[in-house]
Amino acid sequence: MNIVKIIFTAAIVITTQVNAQNSQEQNMSISIKGGIIEGTLTHTTQKEKLAIIIAGSGPTDRNGNNPMGVKANSYKMLAEELAKNNIASIRYDKRGIGKSKLIDNNESKMTFDDFIADAVSIYHYAKDSLGFSTIYFIGHSEGSLIGMVATQQTKANGFISLSGAGNSIDKVILTQVASQPPTIYDQIEDILNSLKKGELVDDVPQYLYSLFRPSVQPYMISWLKYNPVDEIKKLTVPTLIINGTCDVQVKPQEAELLHNANTKNQLIIINKMTHTLKDTSDDCDDASMKTYTDESLPLNKELVLAIVNFINQ
Repeated sequence: MNIVKIIFTAAIVITTQVNAQNSQEQNMSISIKGGIIEGTLTHTTQKEKLAIIIAGSGPTDRNGNNPMGVKANSYKMLAEELAKNNIASIRYDKRGIGKSKLIDNNESKMTFDDFIADAVSIYHYAKDSLGFSTIYFIGHSEGSLIGMVATQQTKANGFISLSGAGNSIDKVILTQVASQPPTIYDQIEDILNSLKKGELVDDVPQYLYSLFRPSVQPYMISWLKYNPVDEIKKLTVPTLIINGTCDVQVKPQEAELLHNANTKNQLIIINKMTHTLKDTSDDCDDASMKTYTDESLPLNKELVLAIVNFINQ
């Protein structure tokens, strides 16, 4: 028996902490394809529903932070707020991030489908090993699309999209670089068109290397297979879409695209809320950056209320 199976069958709980709201946090290891996911279960002593929180893009950890300058603790705060309302949660470090480990951490072998499979594995762990019968996915940013597909592949009771894109990733990127000189914009568009066809691009300019380096292109190709508006149409479970008016990364129009694709879902646009799910001033562009770096700022209260009401309805 290899070490991955040993850890899985042990259903490891490393530590347990009790906070002031009488909720408990248990750190756990979950077996996935090619490695181990490290996560945190937050719950109370009551019988609860469970939310699986899926992180956004980049090296984002289970708490909603990453080494690129984000220290918001948004996911940790969300877990704590849910626990106050007797809703349990699992948040986790994505594969290769934080304490989650892979046998082979080669970036070129990583695909978008791997992250979907990880979310599905955590669902089955929560259902089969932890005994939760009512489970929701909450996907933030890139995690929104992951959560949509994971919901399709499981018997999840509902899905919540937080700051999720309505456009496919190529359109999102092109929108973000619209202010670049035409020559650079055209190069980016050409590369994306090749990747959409499943073709790797060898001659990437150095100034575009961080975005389209050869090792990340297989991931981009697998990501480009999915269009959020197509995936949300496939959902038959209750769905809630939330975005903020001061989200400078994913505009509220993206949430409207998701809603229009499947009008059975609920759409909530929260005034002054940023991409980190916290409040800023009326001047979205200037003040919102503080919400990325000040972990003392609380989550938007309307956001928490909307999620709690949706899960408990």
